[in-house]
Amino acid sequence: MAIRRAVLLALLGLVLGPGTALAQLCPRVTPRLTLAVVDPEPVLGHELDIAALHAESGQQQRETLRHLGLTTSRVEWQSEIETRYREGAGQVCVVPARIALTLVQTEHLVRIARELPEGGCLYREVLAHERRHVAVNRRSLRVAAEKARGAATAWAARAEGRGQTLEEAMDALQQGLRRALEPSLAAMRRAREAEHRRIDTEAEYQRLARICPGDQQRLREELRVAG
Repeated sequence: MAIRRAVLLALLGLVLGPGTALAQLCPRVTPRLTLAVVDPEPVLGHELDIAALHAESGQQQRETLRHLGLTTSRVEWQSEIETRYREGAGQVCVVPARIALTLVQTEHLVRIARELPEGGCLYREVLAHERRHVAVNRRSLRVAAEKARGAATAWAARAEGRGQTLEEAMDALQQGLRRALEPSLAAMRRAREAEHRRIDTEAEYQRLARICPGDQQRLREELRVAG
């Protein structure tokens, strides 16, 4: 899962005199936070063959395990932050005034091996299996979004970025947001892996190897000729 931050900063600054206490340096602001989830329908593709799907899965191919389908997902988070800052006593303090977060499922691909005739019995069964993975990805994204909302709200209420320059202070503020969000995203990754493992059991692989015997026979013959 890739993480990307797109930060748009609108700055409003105030320079204080040299006698300003550091404790009074940071502006007092009540931050506003919004969060959006962007989760378009997954893209269905048939461009890869069984060997290529196996290569992407990272699993070793064997007779009882053929990857006839594969679902992949990429999630990114983006942020736009409006800030207020003050300078004084050789320090700069930046605080968030408005935070707009977006969690985006930027890549969600379902690929069915091109050896499977579209609409056939085995094709439909493999597609149904992959849709279970899709459901996991979409559900876990929304759970992560709610956890991220809570984490970002708590962070914003006490967030300060300090530095000797405005750039240093801004970087400290951005790093604080990243640290606040990472536990939610890490929990999403762990939950996804666990739920995907519960789908991809040996019993499920054996079921997919037995169903649609006519299609299975044709596939074996095709693979034997190709090999």
